[in-house]
Amino acid sequence: MLKSEIIKGQRSWTFGNGCVHVSVTEAGGHMAPVTFFKDSDNPVEPFYINPWAEEHSELSGLPAVLGPLRGDFFCLPFGGDNSWKGENHPPHGETSEKRWIYNEDESRGSSASFHLDTEVRKGRVTKTIGMGEGENNLYISHRIEGFSGPASLGHHVIFPGGSPKYISTSPIRFGYTDNNGSGGYSGGEYFSLARFQKFNSLKKVPTIWSDKPFTDCSVFPAREGFIDILQVYNEPAGDFAWTAMVVPEERYLWFALKDPEILPSTVLWMENKGRHQHPWNGRNSCLGIEDVCSHLADGLSVSAEDNEIGRQGIKTSHLLNAEVAFEVKYIQGLVRIPEGFDRVSTIEKIESGIRLKSKSGKTASAVVDVSFLS
Repeated sequence: MLKSEIIKGQRSWTFGNGCVHVSVTEAGGHMAPVTFFKDSDNPVEPFYINPWAEEHSELSGLPAVLGPLRGDFFCLPFGGDNSWKGENHPPHGETSEKRWIYNEDESRGSSASFHLDTEVRKGRVTKTIGMGEGENNLYISHRIEGFSGPASLGHHVIFPGGSPKYISTSPIRFGYTDNNGSGGYSGGEYFSLARFQKFNSLKKVPTIWSDKPFTDCSVFPAREGFIDILQVYNEPAGDFAWTAMVVPEERYLWFALKDPEILPSTVLWMENKGRHQHPWNGRNSCLGIEDVCSHLADGLSVSAEDNEIGRQGIKTSHLLNAEVAFEVKYIQGLVRIPEGFDRVSTIEKIESGIRLKSKSGKTASAVVDVSFLS
């Protein structure tokens, strides 16, 4: 039986193995803090926790997801406006804010299981987080049952600002900037990227500025004073599609592996002190790397309907059947890197797991059970 305790302002369960220690909030099932390389002299806690977590800030009237906001959580539906044909799901869905229940009978060893029953659209979501012995990986599954109709969904992984972070993905077809307020400002938020513009590389994304029409969105922190959202769409992949983030100063990288048929795109939320409403108050710096099936962060109201991205052959929602369980599997982990490893260029499957190669030619590897995804 897992014990729960208050961690950074939220009642949370904790569990792990010799390498990884995980905390999961009861409210919303947010996963953080997580300690990797726990058995070493230099453990790493890579995930973000919101700056108001222990302030007892008044959040009445604001989306409930802001209370626990941290680490990685599962969104169903993913996005902001989740009104659809009489349904009014909260931002990022009930899965991001309601109380999860620990499944003692389904938890074994370093694997823990939780469930949540949704009310806006009746169903059950079962979250399982597992670990491999001697590995710095997390094997995460969300099993959706009884949930009928279209759904945007995905993982909402967040990292803090601070040390420079270099972002890369498996090959993409193209990307789009967010469909945000015009003029670079809306409701206390400042945007630096051009509104709903197509691009082909994270290193060259259109901005609102005539004297600097493009910016590099493969590095964070950047563009202080702005919040920017963009999305890239994966090319079809063999064994998996991937996202990765390298932190050279701290000599590690984070990676995620996914099935691009289930999670065909990645939203980047690049928040660098550009939100001035309460409780953000112009102080928040974080990077969201969010592997999803969605139309940007617009929510079910756009993702489930005919839209520009869908017309270009990209799936922006899944049509779920109450009679058939739908499972979203996701692997993420941390890897130590050699000096000179700059940013990930490729991740390939090898017999023992994966090999990661950098743009500079340096390599790293990790033992990973890639078969989990299938």
